[in-house]
Amino acid sequence: MIIVSLTGPTLPDVRRQVKGAKPFADVFEFRLDLISAEDRIPVLSLSPLPFIATCRPAWEGGAFTGPEEERFVLLESACEEGAAYVDIEYRAGRRVLDRFRGLLRRPGLIVSYHLPSGKLPDPARLYGKLHSAHGDVVKMAFVAHDSYQNVLAFEFLALARQDRQKAVAIAMGEEGEPSRILYKKFWGWGTYASTEDGRSAAPGQVRASELKKIYRADLLTPSTKVFGVVGNPLGQSKGIYVHNPLFRKARKNSVYCRFIVSDLGRFMHAIAPHLDGFSVTIPHKQQVMRYLDRIDPTARKIGAVNTVVRRQGTLYGTNTDAPGALDAIEAHMRVRGKTVLILGAGGAARAIAFEAKRRGAKVHITNRTVTKSRKLARELGAVAVAFGDAGDADILVNATSVGMTPHASESPVPRSFIRARLVFDAVYNPPVTRLLRDARTKKARIISGLEMYVNQGVRQSRLFTGRKPDIALMRRILRARLLGHRQ
Repeated sequence: MIIVSLTGPTLPDVRRQVKGAKPFADVFEFRLDLISAEDRIPVLSLSPLPFIATCRPAWEGGAFTGPEEERFVLLESACEEGAAYVDIEYRAGRRVLDRFRGLLRRPGLIVSYHLPSGKLPDPARLYGKLHSAHGDVVKMAFVAHDSYQNVLAFEFLALARQDRQKAVAIAMGEEGEPSRILYKKFWGWGTYASTEDGRSAAPGQVRASELKKIYRADLLTPSTKVFGVVGNPLGQSKGIYVHNPLFRKARKNSVYCRFIVSDLGRFMHAIAPHLDGFSVTIPHKQQVMRYLDRIDPTARKIGAVNTVVRRQGTLYGTNTDAPGALDAIEAHMRVRGKTVLILGAGGAARAIAFEAKRRGAKVHITNRTVTKSRKLARELGAVAVAFGDAGDADILVNATSVGMTPHASESPVPRSFIRARLVFDAVYNPPVTRLLRDARTKKARIISGLEMYVNQGVRQSRLFTGRKPDIALMRRILRARLLGHRQ
């Protein structure tokens, strides 16, 4: 179930939070330590749903700094007001746990343990402690600093499942987001979400509406297939807004999450075995190849993989970026016999240069770091040109990240540099970049990176679902998201 944490801090704030979150919540949690002292009891009458009473002390990451007895009396009052569950820290001690078990109006008892930032749990050891406390629900929370650490939450839930023990395991922080979404996949009792005003009780909480509408977290099952995007950073990634609706349209029991990964090796060992496929973005498109069982010959020649799918138990890698970009360009101009000047020498430049050359273009590569452009040109059989001597080209391609939100006022080249008849920018956020606006004033035909994103996404979705996706739906979602509207 989805548990929405109400943080106030005032009674009117809680009233608004209840109203906004009610359509998406199964249970409310009153974080009494975050609510103004004078409102702590009055707010309890606002819940139209079963609720959990929590008053987290400062010594376990909360905000309550008063005497412990005052805290326990407050929680007992919440139980008298009808709390369905009360959350008591394991470290409060056995005598306190017994005290709440003995209440006349006995609530369900959640026995919790929150580790300090920088400390990772031993799932087996911690589960053993919590299980021995005989709570109705056991709860573990820790701060994740890399997505591979979500496996610690999954392991905790697996131990609880063996004992038929109701359990919650949360990896906090952005890197722990998958643990909040995939709780039912791993037999979790519930997940904690933030209110619609974005006020969260813990780092990394996802809005309840997103859990319900984007991820359908409450409908996932142990047989749900898990996909996602692997990279770092992922703040600009729109894949969750595209692939999840496409899964729903195709009636697939699948979900697509974000995995913020720094240590790719540990991620591939710990999390990849739970995945049926994933997109790969910066900075892992080349490094991921060493962990795959099979690689598409074209992707191997490009030297970069952006899509991985599981086929008969093995991981297969391919590259949908390259055809996605060239299909977008060739919808306006055939590249055979044309000179294509590519700005950049990274993974995107490599993919686009390879595919343009394969389709018969004369490829020139320029980069402010000359050694990189020379190396890439030598590997692909292209021509490296100095930035200041790039000369004329039929097609100009920006394969750098310059101009991407939040730096939308920047361009990889000055306006005077633009002499091509067609300009393509691989950046898709914003849809029309500074480079494309400048190119338009020079009477060049322009192509947004949005077209490449849609093209590569179509190919990726077919690999994930086995079906041709609804392209109109993809465009509609992307445009709405890039313009700042929620679906």
